[in-house]
Amino acid sequence: MNRRISLTPAVAAAALLAAAPPPTVPGAEVPTLDVPSASAPVEVAPGIRAVRGASGWTVTVTLRAQDAGGARSAKLAGSFTGWQGSAVEMVRDASGDFRATVELPDGTYPYKFILDGSRWIADPRNPRRADDSNGGFNSLLPIGAGATLDPSAARAGDGRIDGAALLHRPGSAADRAAAPGGWTVRVRTLAGDVEQVSLANGGPRAGRIPMSRIGRDGPFDVWEVLLPVADGTSSLSAAEFPYTFVLKDGPVTARDPQTYWLDPAAAGFRTPDWAKDAVWYQVMVDRFRNGDPANDPTGTIPWKHDWYKPFGSEGKDGETFYKHYVFSRFGGGDLEGLRQKLPYLRQLGVNALYLMPMFQASTPHKYNTTSYIHVDEHFGTKGDYAAAAAKEDILDPATWTFTPTDRRFLDFLREAKSMGFRIVVDGVFNHVGTGHPAFQDCKRNGKSSRFADWFDVTSWDPFAYEAWWGFSELPVLRKDQEKGIASESARKHVMDVTRRWMDPDGDGDPRDGIDGWRLDVPNEVPLPFWHEWCREVRRINPQAYIVGEIWERADQWLDGRAFDAVMNYEFAKPAVQWVIDRASRIPASELDRRLAELRNAYAPECSYAMMNLIDSHDTDRVASMALNPDRPYNQQNREQEGARYDPSKPGERERAKQRLLALLQMTYVGAPMVYYGDEVGMWGSNDPNNRRPMLWPDLGPWEDPNEAIDTSMLAHYREVIALRNAHPSLRRGSFRTVLCDDAQDTWVFVRELDGEQVLVALNAGEKPATASLESMGMGWSDAFGTPGIADDGLRKATIPAVGGRVWVRRAK
Repeated sequence: MNRRISLTPAVAAAALLAAAPPPTVPGAEVPTLDVPSASAPVEVAPGIRAVRGASGWTVTVTLRAQDAGGARSAKLAGSFTGWQGSAVEMVRDASGDFRATVELPDGTYPYKFILDGSRWIADPRNPRRADDSNGGFNSLLPIGAGATLDPSAARAGDGRIDGAALLHRPGSAADRAAAPGGWTVRVRTLAGDVEQVSLANGGPRAGRIPMSRIGRDGPFDVWEVLLPVADGTSSLSAAEFPYTFVLKDGPVTARDPQTYWLDPAAAGFRTPDWAKDAVWYQVMVDRFRNGDPANDPTGTIPWKHDWYKPFGSEGKDGETFYKHYVFSRFGGGDLEGLRQKLPYLRQLGVNALYLMPMFQASTPHKYNTTSYIHVDEHFGTKGDYAAAAAKEDILDPATWTFTPTDRRFLDFLREAKSMGFRIVVDGVFNHVGTGHPAFQDCKRNGKSSRFADWFDVTSWDPFAYEAWWGFSELPVLRKDQEKGIASESARKHVMDVTRRWMDPDGDGDPRDGIDGWRLDVPNEVPLPFWHEWCREVRRINPQAYIVGEIWERADQWLDGRAFDAVMNYEFAKPAVQWVIDRASRIPASELDRRLAELRNAYAPECSYAMMNLIDSHDTDRVASMALNPDRPYNQQNREQEGARYDPSKPGERERAKQRLLALLQMTYVGAPMVYYGDEVGMWGSNDPNNRRPMLWPDLGPWEDPNEAIDTSMLAHYREVIALRNAHPSLRRGSFRTVLCDDAQDTWVFVRELDGEQVLVALNAGEKPATASLESMGMGWSDAFGTPGIADDGLRKATIPAVGGRVWVRRAK
């Protein structure tokens, strides 16, 4: 009987490494690929020229006089400057044009010009744009090998290889990273240009290892191989060894002229193991549960109050709902309420909590920090903050104490962790509130303040300062490109509070502290600060999780030096377009392409730890998204801004779409996140209406009769979360697309790990779909969907309209 033998990539690589003879130089027998000089200037967009240097690119950006609209001054601001944090002053030349030069690594950067200090415009000459999530556009600055590549003329097999497109970045985790069983190595070539790529290893067991094409990333094909580590049988040498890449196209074989080095014993970049198994639940504490009315702040409304109606003195001073009394409302939620509902969260199946800002602040959302040293008194013991703060020097941690509220928070951490939860809190280190002692000291003492260098003060008399996007209650910390946060004492303070909450008793054991941080607007703080800060976080706790609020591709934040993951809005955008949109709906094949490109952009370690969300406190809720389709993601979704937005209660059609998106979250690569209340059917437009008090069954009917728990939705979330928790393949397994049927709006993929396979079929269409999946073989059993359907051995698998099926098979 003939039998087909299939080796895993690691086993195949090990066999080839063990068998091949060792050349002196990797691939030395192969001609060198012709790679154009990297020093020639490249025009990456009209008015933008870039020259590659030893460690990056020198980029000169020009704003023409006729496009500046008579402005007297101009600045260049973008993700690379922390936006307004350290915007680059542009110099005016004799012709009236403005120019600025910046040093940048490879990447794609959103940017704008700031005219006369306040007017923001996109680059009029640059056609590359992206939504800025504020109803406008950012211009895009593409830097690196992909900036000017055009794969449209590439032809595999024609014997021509574009050397300018060859890209391998050994310093980036996206191209070389530790992985279970070895090291993942990737290289990029021009899409459609090369037939085969091999890794040529120059170690003691040298040879060529075939690489697999895993998909596209912009103009590139991405090739990957898993190199096995030394394990006693010496698959690879334990010593550092050289390698390069050999490319084959038609009759031509050529090698990368660059030689790289890998030390198999190096630690490599790894994200926390537990983060890959996480099911996240985002909590706005003030709106989650009022467990102790004694700590309620002034302005607390009854929990069941009709949201759109005034309460008490609201509106009697001439204010209206949106201007501005709704933003001053408190719900009264607190630590005790959160503690009481830990059993509910465990029953839901989530195991990781992302808590919105916990520290002392004057608002319900707490993004205007008064003190990073103390947890807000209205979450614990009312009135305990002022007395503690009066005795403390914020620059001297030796003077800091733990208030009763702080200790209640530590007690909560202890109890939650004993129940299996991980706890991550919001770190808001770009700006503070005007009540912060350092800012107050600046106002009182001016230039003589100990904190005079903390803030971006534009005038001492009269006192004026830069604030976050013009919100005067949020003064920004001063930035620079070298250190990120310019003030040495401000940087030290952030490090000190980081240590305080990660290891509260300072004994070197971080188990009594938080498990990580979600970082607010980290793109507005230059990267050097995050590199320093992330090193310190990982020194305190190597298993700490660091996730950033980044709304676009996050290559530079996920290169192994900064974050573990980002809030994956780039996952949410195509998911919403596929499931929810109508006129602007994308087909299943486009969803598959965009998500594959995203996976190929990041190290697998990051992809498995990504915080995969659909909505959050910064968007409309998913059910309301479904009722208001065909809007650019997170735009035109605020009722107060005049958008035609339907705020009414979503119906069954919208609920079906929400259920499908939840199933997608729980079966796709990455760690899913549920925004509090989605699971019980809460809805609402963007801030403030997406932040209503949580619905609880023991509180009785709400004043608004439409507000009621959707028990079927709650049951669905519990079921799909349980599905994820039951199958390691859905959390850590490989991903392979099986079918994209655009005619039926159906997408099928398989996840696989350690002999377990999970087959997932999703149908975004309005009619049941039939998929022929007999190529997947026999032995599958129903795990989710419509058990009992006669699938005829998956030859005619039926997938419900706006729904999904899941099957499982285990190796025997």
